[in-house]
This record gives sequence, structure tokens and C-alpha cells, in this order.
Amino acid sequence: MKHTENAMSRRKFLAVSGAIAGTTLVDPKSQILAANIPGAKQKSVKTKVAVVGLGNRGTGMWGGDIVKDYADQVQYVGLCDHNPGRLEVGSQMIGANCPTYTNFEQMMRETKPDQLIITTDDNTHDYFVEKGMEMGADIICEKPMAIDEKKIQTI
Repeated sequence: MKHTENAMSRRKFLAVSGAIAGTTLVDPKSQILAANIPGAKQKSVKTKVAVVGLGNRGTGMWGGDIVKDYADQVQYVGLCDHNPGRLEVGSQMIGANCPTYTNFEQMMRETKPDQLIITTDDNTHDYFVEKGMEMGADIICEKPMAIDEKKIQTI
């Protein structure tokens, strides 16, 4: 195979791909801003985001930082947790002025988020991934996406 000066080497491809993938490890919230990549078609409206699961990860890792750091690009449209007490406390911690729900499907129907952040218990991720996609949202999910092979295949 002949190499030209413009051809990308395997080494360069891996380096560039690794750097792009690594940004989500350094700042996972950057996934939300993927639409702002240079050359990508720009949105003129804020990305509508909903969160299901308001424990430590939902409030600490994602919660208030998105409100504080990305308010000009992202708008919370709904917060959901099956535990009403945790929902109330989590909503206060995040500081988003948006509706709260204990019923996930109701939240999805009423708010129609562009992106759904899933920070529930590991054994429920697959349910929310499937339902969220069925209801039209792009998914950002804590690992693992599912806890067994059959659930992964279903997704």
C-alpha cells in the first residue's frame, strides 16, 4: 500500500481517537456539548436535558455543575427519582428550576428532553436506556449500561 502525505497513519488515527474519547473521561459533561464541535451544524436553542436518578452521581457529578457551567447551552426540563424525599433534596442541590417527577414515563412524555442522563442503580440502567430511546431522547448513561448479555443485546 502506498502512503501519501495526506494519508492518516494508524498511529495518528489512534492518537486522535484516543484524545477525543479521553475528553469524556476528563469531563463527561462535555458529551452534552458535542453539538458545539467546530464544523458541526449549530443549534440555536438550548439542549433540553432530563435526569433520572438523583443520588450522589445524579446530583454531585452531573447536577449543579451543568446548571453552573453550561446554563447558556443546556436547560434542565425534568428531574426524576422514585424516592420523593431524594427527589426534593436532589432538586434543591442541583438548583434547576424545572419540574420534578416520581414517574419516569410521565416526565419523558411531558418534557420531551433531547438528552436523558441515567444515574440510577446499575440493575435498572437498561430499562431507562430502552425507554428513553423509545421516547426519542439521546442517552448518557452511567456504567454499566446493562448487567447481563441479554439486556445488552436487547438495547
